Amino acid sequence: MSPSQTRIDTVVVVGGSIAGLLAAAAAAPHARRVLVLDRDRLPDEPAARPGTPQCRHTHGLLASGRESIEQLLPGFTAEVLARGGHSNGDIGRIGRWYVGGGLLADCNLGTRGIGVSRATVEHVVRERVRALPNVEIRDESDVAGLVGQAGRVTGVRIRGSRDGGAGSEIAADLVVDASGRSGRAARWLPELGLAAPVEERIKVGIRYLTVHVEARPDDVGGRQVVASAAVPPVPRVGVAIRQEDGTWSLTLGTYAEQPIPVDPDGLRAFAASLVSPDLVPLLTDRPLLHEALTYRFPDCRRRRFAAVPPGYAPIGDALCSLDPTFGQGMSVAALQAAALAELMAGGSDAIARDYPARADRIVDIAWTVVRGTVLGLPGVEGTVARGEATVGRYVRRLQRVARQDPVVSAAFMRVMNLLAPPASLMKPAIAVRVLRPRRAAVASVPSPSSSAARAVPAASR
Repeated sequence: MSPSQTRIDTVVVVGGSIAGLLAAAAAAPHARRVLVLDRDRLPDEPAARPGTPQCRHTHGLLASGRESIEQLLPGFTAEVLARGGHSNGDIGRIGRWYVGGGLLADCNLGTRGIGVSRATVEHVVRERVRALPNVEIRDESDVAGLVGQAGRVTGVRIRGSRDGGAGSEIAADLVVDASGRSGRAARWLPELGLAAPVEERIKVGIRYLTVHVEARPDDVGGRQVVASAAVPPVPRVGVAIRQEDGTWSLTLGTYAEQPIPVDPDGLRAFAASLVSPDLVPLLTDRPLLHEALTYRFPDCRRRRFAAVPPGYAPIGDALCSLDPTFGQGMSVAALQAAALAELMAGGSDAIARDYPARADRIVDIAWTVVRGTVLGLPGVEGTVARGEATVGRYVRRLQRVARQDPVVSAAFMRVMNLLAPPASLMKPAIAVRVLRPRRAAVASVPSPSSSAARAVPAASR
């Protein structure tokens, strides 16, 4: 370490969810002590808790997320598979992906996907991080604010800690804010005389519900994922992922605060109105294993910092809370944690200088994908930037071509899995395949008829 690099002694991570735990894994090789603080009593087994109310719903771990977690915690994938997780091939071939109104062609991405519940992912990560010799995970400890001086964050104030007591302070060379989408930085930083981040929102009004049903080997031709994305004529989503307990986790959702039925007949009618025909059989010949679990997600939030103060690093939903139907949240956090790990070796100066831009570039990819899709849906509110309409027309054509062209399908899937930036879709090798004249239109999966859509009961959640 050069004299200009400031050595990191203590790292405090605010929040013990996946983002915070992976930040701790990133810091552990480079700091003497890493302390993770969470307000909940953390479970000893895979389970939901008050701080993760969405845990029981369907979660996707994208290829980029799995690779990043594996980089931070070698052996993660093998442990998840040992617990019953599914991974039976290339992520471009293990699922049926209905995007832009049609089924994408099977393709090869050179990396595998994994089907597993959010609860198991968090539990495996937590136990692996807890085993690191210089990491302490302290639950029932609520962070009340930041401590700082001379424009630098130097620690945290806590309340309700088992051993700290109300109003105690913990000094740190680096505070990683993994406190989630509530955006505590908007209050904490001004308390120190520092600028709060500017927030951008996209009002999506998502309502969704999740059920679990028995998974059978021959379901969906043996595939482990089905995803049916929303399009303007059908602003509804559906996703099913095989789970480690021998079930399908199946989530159905709407935009613009549209109601969604919760009874079995209503769920089947709703599934029949989606672009994909693959979800209806999963709800037709087997009972629901529990009552529908409901959730609401009002808006996507992105926070832009004019300047991130030294000693402070936001991660995960503290920076950007994304449309949950895209399954990007865990993977964005994992990518940011991997970036943090690379910079930790350079000390706190390198983190202050380089981490904000690195984390923001990761958000850019996911945010661009979400914006480009949801802003065209009826009832979704957000500002359309100059040039987005033109790009949107190109992407819609690309999606149609991707139904027949595995090369274009792979390029699109790499972006959706956060393995490549959206600009990669404009590369000449892809653009020429997208824009060249075609003798016949690329067929789309038939959209549901208006009568099928009207058949969905208008029961509220």
